[in-house]
Amino acid sequence: MTIGVLWEFFEYGMDRYLRLDTQKDRIVNVISTVKLDPNNDNKAVIIDNIKETHIITDDDEIVIEGGYLDIGINDTMKDLMVNFIGAVCFSTIGYLYIKNRDKYKFATNFIPYKEGKE
Repeated sequence: MTIGVLWEFFEYGMDRYLRLDTQKDRIVNVISTVKLDPNNDNKAVIIDNIKETHIITDDDEIVIEGGYLDIGINDTMKDLMVNFIGAVCFSTIGYLYIKNRDKYKFATNFIPYKEGKE
């Protein structure tokens, strides 16, 4: 999990400071946000069936067809979920190996040892 989190920090840094797109943007059609709550009550406003987004700068207008541009949170969360599943699997294998060394020999494939010291 720690390596996965460090990787996400790295991706964020590359996107933020070097202006890369390592977190892979994607188009979404639904967003939920408290930022657009008209009463400022921190209640989520759901916007669905988004058809296009217009980004207006000083010099240009960019139209994103098909929805809203997500800036990488989905990519980050998928990566962290995969890291979590891997951590749970290997923690379970390690726990079973420690409790029953003779029964769960599978874990020995991942444990380094010096020659002559098995």
